[in-house]
Amino acid sequence: MAAGSLAAAFGWGALLAGLLQGVPLAADGHVTGVGHAVTPFTALAGLAMAALMAAHGATFLTLRLPAEAAGPLTRTARRLVAAALAAVALAAVADLLSDRVRAATQRPLPAVLLPFVLVAALPAARAALGRRRPGVAFAATSAALALPVAGVGAALWPYALVSTVAPTASLSVADAAASGPTLTLLGWLVLPLLPALLGFQAMCWWVFRGRTDGRTPVYW
Repeated sequence: MAAGSLAAAFGWGALLAGLLQGVPLAADGHVTGVGHAVTPFTALAGLAMAALMAAHGATFLTLRLPAEAAGPLTRTARRLVAAALAAVALAAVADLLSDRVRAATQRPLPAVLLPFVLVAALPAARAALGRRRPGVAFAATSAALALPVAGVGAALWPYALVSTVAPTASLSVADAAASGPTLTLLGWLVLPLLPALLGFQAMCWWVFRGRTDGRTPVYW
């Protein structure tokens, strides 16, 4: 299970990096080959995402496990956050040095600023763990995990896929979106479903808000 989770995390990081450096999207809408996805940047981004996931998971456990078990785990979480910081820094350097990333980026400012925000979130998480504030640390690692997705989206906007072989073949967000009638139908479905989903999620968080012990309720 651990190996599968690490592979999934690595894959998400490599996928985001692959989108950021552009894809060989031809005019007929097909991507040619898979070799473009294997670059030092995608490998470092995959390792960075795996390290982020490990640090986030350990931080979550410090928030949920009993206080007597959370103490030793806090030290492990702080070491994992430090490792994630190093991995993210290496990936950010590879990002800035990549010619393909620079060519595919449509909005350079978010592409440069958001990695710095991500790097700043990790020391904040480590400091919060040192002060025995796992909730703050968990919020910081959660932000660090969300920032890569936001960064890639902001850097490529208004495109979802940037073509490295035919610039006119790049797929815009508007073209990738569903049709107007479909979005209208989904919009009406969201009205009753979204409050129910948010309410159920809020209930789950409330029920499991404390640390795990023998009295902790289980899902029905």
